[in-house]
Amino acid sequence: MDGSWAEFFPYFAGAFKLIVLGIGAYFAIKWHFDEERRVREAKGVVFDKPSFMKKLAMMLTLSVLFVLLALLVIYATNRFLY
Repeated sequence: MDGSWAEFFPYFAGAFKLIVLGIGAYFAIKWHFDEERRVREAKGVVFDKPSFMKKLAMMLTLSVLFVLLALLVIYATNRFLY
C-alpha cells in the first residue's frame, strides 16, 4: 500500500455517489409533491400552506441529516485510510 490514488478513489466515488443519489431522490420526491399540488389546484381543491414551524422543522431536520452524513463519510474514510 503505497498511498496511490487507486486506494482513495473508491471512498471518494462512494461519497460522491451517495450525494448525487440523495440530490436526485430529493428532486424526485419534490416533483411528485409539486405534481400532486398542480393536479389538486386544477381540480379546485384548496389545501393549507405549510406553516412556518413545519418549514423550520424540515430545514433543521435536513441540516442535521446532511451533517451526520458528512461525519459518517469522514469517519469511514479516516478509519479505512489509517
